[in-house]
Amino acid sequence: MKCSSYYVNLALLSLALPLMPGSLSSQQKLSAQNLEASGATSESSRQSNRNSNETCAPRADASPASSAIDGTVACMAQAAFQNQTRLRPYTVTREYELFGQKRDKTRSRVIADVTFHPPDSKSYRIQGTEGSVIGEKIVRLVLEREAALAKNSGDIDISENNYDFQFMREEVASGRRCYVLQLLPKRKDKNLLRGTIWVDADTYLIRRTEGEPLKSPSWWLRDLHIVFVYGQVSEMWLPTSSEFTAKVRLFGVSTMLAHDLGYSYSQLSEAGTIPAVRNTQLAQTRITGSGPPGLPPKAR
Repeated sequence: MKCSSYYVNLALLSLALPLMPGSLSSQQKLSAQNLEASGATSESSRQSNRNSNETCAPRADASPASSAIDGTVACMAQAAFQNQTRLRPYTVTREYELFGQKRDKTRSRVIADVTFHPPDSKSYRIQGTEGSVIGEKIVRLVLEREAALAKNSGDIDISENNYDFQFMREEVASGRRCYVLQLLPKRKDKNLLRGTIWVDADTYLIRRTEGEPLKSPSWWLRDLHIVFVYGQVSEMWLPTSSEFTAKVRLFGVSTMLAHDLGYSYSQLSEAGTIPAVRNTQLAQTRITGSGPPGLPPKAR
């Protein structure tokens, strides 16, 4: 078997799960656009928002038992909506690392810049590649897929449109009290996960997603497992690292890690348009939030 066959199958791994955690469904996006178009919020709407905020306010003795899971899911939807309204144009510098069966040897490392313009436009630029050039081809496929799905993520987002949720336990993760909920897909779809999410008990934002696809995306892949970790980036809550691991038939275990290195932001003009690149603020922002267990430290 040629080495390229190995990487082609790893590409299937990375393309199989274009999960877009924290995104809004098309109905939620429409609500956000209508709110923005109105230009102002009525007193009754403000009162409704205050009541909603009070409902989702953290309580020391609160736990989303089965009888209260609907309220928890509603608060998650509200938190996702509020996060969507805080999104602004940014460019993230992201590192991709591809491994074979041994994590101590990187087969390929790719650095890419991914630019996002709200509400759903993504583009990318490859900064550089180390190791096999096949790795760059895989990353390009992944990023092209990511850009295409950004325009219609409602079918794969973590929402009650796509999942049922079941309370499992409450635990502390990375120093934060979290509700651990089971993800139960509502339909058989290779892009939906059967897994677990960790929901911050104070903010109701998802801090971590972990699981397996409901359907195997390819005969080549077995035991496909993914982890997404999220963190605070400026005022936005975004996925900041991910890990894809699978057993590829004939080749053994394969892994792809993605890790955000830094962010830069576009300065919007008063008219609301995006200025030329020369006016872009390039101050880097450190990402807050820890990576998923098992991610190796970056050797520089």
